[in-house]
Amino acid sequence: MNHTVFGKFAAVSFQKEITYRFDYFMAVLNGFLYIFIFTALWRALYAQGASVGNFTAASLTGYAVVAMVIRISFSMDDTTIAQKVRDGSIATDLIRPVSFFMMNLAQCIGFSAFHTAARGVPILIFSIFLFKLNIPFTAQGMAFGALSLVMGYLILFMLNYLFGLIAFWVIEVFPFQLMKYGLLNLLGGSVIPVDLFPPFMKPFLTLLPFQHIFYTPAAILVGHATPERALIMLGEQAVWVFIMGAASLLAWNAGKDRLVIQGG
Repeated sequence: MNHTVFGKFAAVSFQKEITYRFDYFMAVLNGFLYIFIFTALWRALYAQGASVGNFTAASLTGYAVVAMVIRISFSMDDTTIAQKVRDGSIATDLIRPVSFFMMNLAQCIGFSAFHTAARGVPILIFSIFLFKLNIPFTAQGMAFGALSLVMGYLILFMLNYLFGLIAFWVIEVFPFQLMKYGLLNLLGGSVIPVDLFPPFMKPFLTLLPFQHIFYTPAAILVGHATPERALIMLGEQAVWVFIMGAASLLAWNAGKDRLVIQGG
């Protein structure tokens, strides 16, 4: 897929989101409520000056805001693939002279670009002043953080992509999507930083990609990860991007062959 076609798919997805103004205002309100609830919760649980899991009350509040803003900005429609398989419209995509994977990525980027500009950035700016956050943004942290955000986004996209492709094998994907939401909310780091999990769970977390979606970018951006640790985390993200990419390719080829065999 060339850059022009990719951009058009992204632009159409972006413009589609603009039309739902009521949904937009409700989403903004929902984002503010989430941030207010979690920052209030962490401030209440942490005594002033206390430090748990290498976090103080102030640094954890900053992390909570950034992690939630990343989660908001990473919004994407993860029901499209399953819906296309269910109603048969995926047959049209199979004959398009474009990559199905890249087409969905472009559409998700357009979706996320809208939510980043319309929700993520305003909420971040407002939260910095509202909670008087002192986030130590540095040039190196921003550079590492930007790279981490890209890889975290790709991991989340491919996770959604893989769960969407389950529709090739089962009629109802909702239970699988529900399981994904639960694991992402619990292990992704947008609600609870990985540092606060019990020690016995941490080796298990390294075997899963979830922490590299929200936790890794947020920890790097707010300076919670040292430069040395940030490089290790970026390397781990890169490995997961490769693993998820290979899994996405294999699942798509297997699902496409299954569809062709059943459809003739």
